[in-house]
Parts: sequence; structure tokens; C-alpha cells
Amino acid sequence: MRFPLAVLALSLPALPAFAQTNAVPGTDVMAFDVGGPSMYGRRGAAYPNGEAVMNIGHSMCNAGTVPIPWNSSGPGGTMANTYPKIATMIAREFNGRMQQISGLSYCKHSRTPFNFTSGACIPCQSSPSAAFRVGCSDTYSAGFSSIGNLGPTTEIDPWTGIWNPIGSYFDRGDPDVGLPGNADGVQSTINGDNLKNRMVVQESDLAGGGTFYGQAQICVIGEPGTNRANNAASRPLTFTWNGTSWSVGVTGTAAIGPVLTRWTGASTAVNGNGVDDGRFMVGWKVTDLGNGYWHYEYAVHNLDNNRGAASLRVPVCTSAHIINSGFHDIDTNVLNNWTYAPAVGEVAWQATANNAIEWNSLYNFWFDCDAAPVPGTVSIDEARPGPGALTVDVAADVPGLGNRYLGAGCGSPAPSLFASGRATIPNPTFSLRIEGMPFTISVLVVSTGGLTLPLGNGCTSYLDTNQIVMFDYILSEISGTARWNLPIPAFMQPFQAFCQGAQFVTGGPFLNDLALTNALLVPVGGTACP
Repeated sequence: MRFPLAVLALSLPALPAFAQTNAVPGTDVMAFDVGGPSMYGRRGAAYPNGEAVMNIGHSMCNAGTVPIPWNSSGPGGTMANTYPKIATMIAREFNGRMQQISGLSYCKHSRTPFNFTSGACIPCQSSPSAAFRVGCSDTYSAGFSSIGNLGPTTEIDPWTGIWNPIGSYFDRGDPDVGLPGNADGVQSTINGDNLKNRMVVQESDLAGGGTFYGQAQICVIGEPGTNRANNAASRPLTFTWNGTSWSVGVTGTAAIGPVLTRWTGASTAVNGNGVDDGRFMVGWKVTDLGNGYWHYEYAVHNLDNNRGAASLRVPVCTSAHIINSGFHDIDTNVLNNWTYAPAVGEVAWQATANNAIEWNSLYNFWFDCDAAPVPGTVSIDEARPGPGALTVDVAADVPGLGNRYLGAGCGSPAPSLFASGRATIPNPTFSLRIEGMPFTISVLVVSTGGLTLPLGNGCTSYLDTNQIVMFDYILSEISGTARWNLPIPAFMQPFQAFCQGAQFVTGGPFLNDLALTNALLVPVGGTACP
């Protein structure tokens, strides 16, 4: 089909926008500082082969337009779910890599609001009660994270913010109190020493040098995904060993955003798998080794994805040579390291059982390759069934994929256009897809020529409309995916395909009805490999 975009836009009714099912417009919590760190002791082998146990404090404020419910008590002494949960981690930048060096620590259940009138979001409103009020702040040192307030991150859905008190760690108690007390929703006693449930860091990492950071990330019920860029904050930390014990302090200034954005010389991108599950951030850094090889570093941070990550797949040309692959997770158990599993056309790692990348975790992957970097996408497969797509594709530089990123789209947020891989001849499984809003008319346009044409309102067309060879539209799925299966037959002649898409969104920046995707140049039958 061939229709001018303007004609199609005028001929179709405006379609409703969709968002996550429990989103509360105006909900926006900001983490704006990390402070008050404390060391609680050490354990294990003699220095420097033992473990240091610690925690960090944080400051947060209500940067939104609505109060956030904050009540930890339900009827009959049961626990309630309506309060923030705060996850923490320690990361280190060392030898060109940003890696998490703390384990999967428990997160703080913040059960008491203070609503301070200072902070980054003032002025602070004086009401209502049992709420985190608009403009107010709360600050907690590490000491507020007692073992009775630290629960497993894996019990929380970080995308929706929902936690079920019934049968939870706090309900069961530690040790488990047994029936009926472990399933009545009333908090049971948590026993243990001062090191229990806190962040654990290997002394060998602390003694090894590098730049250290503490990160705190806030999770609340109903915060729209578009308001979460400020949920995390990080700040540099200093560690000192005096011969018998560790001490820790803060230095520098806090930065709002995930700690991965502090990685020197690296780039980051974020994507999710649909409206009812969360997102992964991927950081990458490619270094020219000067010997015909490039070193590729990737870090995958689970920002708020409830299903977890079970694989990372990086596309490469089949003629590329891969050497020196590696992996780093957040524990010392080598038996659960991910398996390096390269296949035709990709470099891949597969998770072992019970070692998915869960919320508040950052894993590292690396290799050397003789193909130079080009813009592409890496794929993260989900660890568990649930809502949304099975695979999350995130933009990143990859070795010689061949497809070229031509420019950004427009919209709030802009939909994204992805290719399934190289458009080789033949390729019976090649496809293009748009990731954006669900149940939305999505348009794909392919041209044999490119032309950069500003359209206003931040929108740009990268297609020569006089050379269009394909114009098609479909309704996106519930996950927000609109996919065009475009098998490439063996008799196809090589050509350059300039591709761009659009989605119909009421009030969109183009023609008041459209949000445009980024543009891709897909060399059909081309190659960028050595």
C-alpha cells in the first residue's frame, strides 16, 4: 500500500493512549542523595579474603503532583503495602568496567514518613496524613535500616511496586514461626546478629582499588514508568582498612540516575518489554585495541523488571572472530556463572538456574572481536513467564551488524524501530518492528533513498518520499509491538533500505496525531564485517 502520511493521519480516528495498568498520574518520587553509610563488621577468612558488611542511607522527596500513600499498618495489626521500598547496592569502576560488588542484599521497607520541609522538592505541603506529601522529603541514615525492616527484593514487583505481606519474609519470621503465624499478615520476629540481611562486599574488591559508589533506588506503587528517571541516586564512597576493621565515608556529590550512567566513557540505553513489566538498562563501552580487534564491554542493570533476565544476546556477523569472552555476576559461586553460548550470528550468555538478573542487580559481559562497532541492538530474554514480550531489545553498539541508526524519533516517549538482525540474502526470518504503545495503529515506510527533512516539533523524516517501496500499517499488540515479517528471497538484488515508522498518538508532535520512530538504514545483502 502507498499512501501519503498526511492522508492516512486524517483518515483514521484518534486512538486512546495506554499505560501500565496501575499507574497513578502525578506520582513521582525522587532519590536525591546518598549518605550516612556505616560498616557493621566483617566475617569469614582473614583480611583481605573475608567479607565486609555495610549499609547506606538515602534522601528522597515527593517530586510529583499527588501525595503518595504511606501506611504500614492494616486492620487487626496486619501489615500494609502502601509505603516506599528502598534497594541499595555498591558498585566499583575498575579497569574500564562498572560492576556491582555487593550481593543481592535485602531492601528497606520504609514504614514511617517524616515529611521534612527541606530537600530537593520544596515547598512541602502540610497534608494529608499517612502520606508522603508533595514537596516533602525523608532522609534516613544506614542505622534506620535495622534487620527488622530489611526484606528480600525478590518479594517485590518493582514495576508495579506491589508487595504481598501474607506469607512474606516478615510474616514468616526468621526463623519461621510456623502456622498459623507465618501466613496471617502480622509481622513476626526477625532474629539475627548485626550483620544479618545487610549489604555484603568482598574485602578483595575493597582492597583492589577503583572508584566506589553507593546507590539507593526507591520503589513505590503506581509510579508511571515515564517518571522513574529520578528513582535512583548514587554518590562516591571511600573505604579505609585500619588493620583490624573497615570504615566508610561519602565524598563528591550525589548524581540522580542509575549508577551505570557514571561509567566513564560508556553509553547507556533503556527499554522494557511491555506496559505491565519493567525495564533493563544496558551500558556499553567499545575500545579499539589497535591490533585489528575491539574490546566490547556490556553491563545489564535490572532497573525494575519483575521477570528477570536469563540471557544476553549480541548480534555479530557470521565471519567475525570472537575471543577473550568473560562474565561477572554479584556472588562468589562459580558454579552458577552464566554459560557462554555463542551461536551463528550472535555472541550469547545463558543464565544457570536461580541466577537471573533480578531487580537491583548489575551483571557484566565482555569479549574481543575483529569487527568494528556499529549501532544496533542487544537482546535480553526474560527468565520467567509473565506480561509483556519474551525478549527485550535495547539499543547498543554491536560488532559490525551493518544496520545504521540514522536519527532519533519524536514523541513522549518516541516509539522505537528495530531490525531483527542483518538483512542477508536470503533471510526468510527477517523482520522490522516498532516498540511503542499497545493497540495503536503503527506505520512502516521503506524507501530506497534517504533525505533528512525537519518536520517541526522535534520531528525529522529520513526518507526520500519519491523512492518509497513499501508503506504498510498494522495494529500493535498488547505489548506495544508491531511487527512486519519481511522474508528476503534468494533472488533479491542488494539495495539500501531507509526505514522509518510512526504510531498514531493523540496530540502527537507530528500533525498532532503521530509520533515518529527513529530511522534505520538497512543494507539488504550488504555487510560491514572484515
